[in-house]
Amino acid sequence: MKSKLTDVRRLMDDSVFEGEKFTEQHKRQVLNRITKEERKVDWVPRSLSVVFSLVLIIAVAFLLNTVLDKTPVQQGNPDGAEQPQTPPQEPIESLVPPVPEDSEANKEKEDAAKEEENTPNEEENETADDGVFELTPEEMAAYENFSADFDTAHLKDLDPVSVAKLYVWAGYNQNYEVEYELLTDREESIMWSKEEHLAMPNEHRAKPEDSIIFFRNIDDGEFHTADGLSGGVSFRHADGPEGKASMNMIQNEDGVWQVGFMPLQ
Repeated sequence: MKSKLTDVRRLMDDSVFEGEKFTEQHKRQVLNRITKEERKVDWVPRSLSVVFSLVLIIAVAFLLNTVLDKTPVQQGNPDGAEQPQTPPQEPIESLVPPVPEDSEANKEKEDAAKEEENTPNEEENETADDGVFELTPEEMAAYENFSADFDTAHLKDLDPVSVAKLYVWAGYNQNYEVEYELLTDREESIMWSKEEHLAMPNEHRAKPEDSIIFFRNIDDGEFHTADGLSGGVSFRHADGPEGKASMNMIQNEDGVWQVGFMPLQ
């Protein structure tokens, strides 16, 4: 091996490379050349890596943009976060009937309803199913007001026939407290107390169905008086000479007509 190297050295000395040696400078030159060659070769894969990374970033950004565009952003949530959805509820039928489109017809109905409110109940006006005995609106209003406070001022504008009808009406409806309050309040004419009147056994009272038959014609009765302070309402309860009766009426100190304690004469 050594002999071969010697031969190579000898040949180099005989050539144009005589005296030339592979110095440190030569080494640096060779290394610089190699480094330059490597740099020229390395930029290609690096460039490809950069391009691939850019393409990947662009693709991911495009996908995210597409997903965000398709996701509905709910009102009141600027971040677009999905909020829990409220389950659908069954429709509730309105309890209020639909208002008619015809405003005039609707107005007429409202006016009719107001008139019914201001008019006494017709069912309460009738004391019998066949309607043979009725109270007028004025009589019914007086009866309801008097039943509230027993103030005889509510009876002041009623004639004796109307007061007699209220007395029959109270007994027919078994409102015995009102019935007693319609009796005269003159002390000399009072025959028993309210407590005794309310405690009276039912067998001592007239049955409602019998009472209405007996007094069915009282609204056609006639009042008669001799002194202006007492009198009677005459009416017919049956045919024939024995079918006539009279309800005892007495005027109190305030000029209001009331029923006597022994009503039938």
